[in-house]
Amino acid sequence: MNRLILSMVLATAAGLALWIACPGTANPDQPLRDKAGRESELPEGFEAIFNGRDLTGWEGSAALWKVADGCLTGTADGTLKYNHFIVWRGGKLKNFELRIQVKVSPGGNSGLQYRGTERPDLGESVVTGYQCDVVAGRADYDGMLYEERGRRILAHTGERVIIDTQGQPWVAGEFKLKAFKPGEWHDYRVLVEGNHHQHWIDGHPTVDVIDLDEKGRKLEGVLGMQVHVGPPMTIQYRNVFLKTLASDLPIITADQAPIPADAPKVVPQGQDKPKKPDSE
Repeated sequence: MNRLILSMVLATAAGLALWIACPGTANPDQPLRDKAGRESELPEGFEAIFNGRDLTGWEGSAALWKVADGCLTGTADGTLKYNHFIVWRGGKLKNFELRIQVKVSPGGNSGLQYRGTERPDLGESVVTGYQCDVVAGRADYDGMLYEERGRRILAHTGERVIIDTQGQPWVAGEFKLKAFKPGEWHDYRVLVEGNHHQHWIDGHPTVDVIDLDEKGRKLEGVLGMQVHVGPPMTIQYRNVFLKTLASDLPIITADQAPIPADAPKVVPQGQDKPKKPDSE
């Protein structure tokens, strides 16, 4: 493992701070665990971008999205022909940190779409771009970095990846692969700085990606949530907190992120086989 990647790992391990839900007890070193769904105290530097009452500030199909039990709730009946999104209208994201609680039904498939591009020419509520996947029942997809209608799987969950200048992702290291039960609340965290992407679930790192592909990558775009084609599903989001970071954060270069000579390619979608979680 080269020195840059190792330093990123150490920085990531030191920065896995999340928040807790009980009002008046904000502690960034512990995950949110309010099973009653009470509103969390806002972490320092963040803004709440979902009010828990209605869809003010969000735009999507009323047939698919609503507020239920104080949660941003998406439902699909199994007849969707393509993936649909609800989009936050508070502005475009560049460098940011997103902290959010997520609950998906067994068999469900959703995602946190960021730096996305709206494509009405492809259908109603279509957004392309980066996505932190929310996938029940497949540990190596839950929390991975996917590019909707683009380069597709950029990093499976458990992979530390460098995407080369031609758009090929390479596995430069690995994290322990954990499973997170569907039908329960989990804390998702997305941190994007320049061309460096990091995801966590319940404080555990799921991907760490450096995107050197100038042609394929996006440095700015919209935030959205997904309902996926396939079986009937329900996805719920609450405590949606966003922190905007400086717009001029540095871009990591190929010289700063050399790909190890023995790094394997990220296995493309359709050729990858499900991985079992590592034993506890």
